[in-house]
Amino acid sequence: MSDMKNNEIIEVDADTADEEGSGGLYPYDPTKEDIDIRQEPHTVFELIRKYDQGRLIINPDFQRNLVWKLDQKSRFIESIILNFPLPPFYVNQTREGKYIIVDGLQRTSTLHEFVNDEFKLTGLEALAKLNGYYFSELIKQAGDYQTRIEDKKLLLYLIRPSVPLKVVYDIFNRINTSGTMLNRQEVRNCIFIGKATQLLKELSEEDYFKKAIDNGISPKRMKDREAVLRYLAFQIFDYETDYHGDMSDFVEETMRTINLMADEKIATLKSDFERVMTLTFDFFGKRNFRLPTDQTRGRINLAVFESVSYFFSIK
Repeated sequence: MSDMKNNEIIEVDADTADEEGSGGLYPYDPTKEDIDIRQEPHTVFELIRKYDQGRLIINPDFQRNLVWKLDQKSRFIESIILNFPLPPFYVNQTREGKYIIVDGLQRTSTLHEFVNDEFKLTGLEALAKLNGYYFSELIKQAGDYQTRIEDKKLLLYLIRPSVPLKVVYDIFNRINTSGTMLNRQEVRNCIFIGKATQLLKELSEEDYFKKAIDNGISPKRMKDREAVLRYLAFQIFDYETDYHGDMSDFVEETMRTINLMADEKIATLKSDFERVMTLTFDFFGKRNFRLPTDQTRGRINLAVFESVSYFFSIK
């Protein structure tokens, strides 16, 4: 692992903007890449049916800070009833035929919640007479409002599985409406949703991991999950033969592999991770994974985290 950056730091209170793997989308030549993005119209009814069938996946971690209030949800439903034009939805289509919402999470959630009577309309102005109504109660009002909602056509842009990941990263950040550039781990968490994302979330939240790092890796922007992912990459693959100079490719292949992994193998990874984190803390204590300075114990160094955890994993 000698070619890793020795100054690579995971910070406690600030994100590591220039950390390898968190940006660096370019260069790529758009004229030579297969940028296959297709338009696919859906009605609201069809979109909700895909969601109920498990084919349309909403990842709440991806836009976890963007939660609409009730009046925002109600105005969106009002816009649909009024047949106002809506922004397109962007979805990442997986090789397994799943649709993962990239942009449109709140709109999709709102539609599903309203059609299932999880909230009633409030704060409407153009259709004030519908305030206080659930979806199932709209039948009481003249105007065929239920049909208007279910038959509303939505435009979906499908990012096809053939689109290279480096292009997908670029697309995500160009269409992301949160106003914050997504780092690569946040995008990975959407693209590879499944066993891998669940495992990273679970391990990063374990008390023994937080103790081992003494809360020195920020959960902001999924930095803690990225550290866990790198540990897993070196457990699953042989660094000498399987690492080809690009850490992003290395960890992304790890997530693909975990998504196809048997539960028994995942259970082994979990128990090994707990053992290694416990051993390293018992040995180094609060200096674990850190490069100390003359005045402080120092911040956690990602290369040290990888090297030390790998060393203890083979003991």
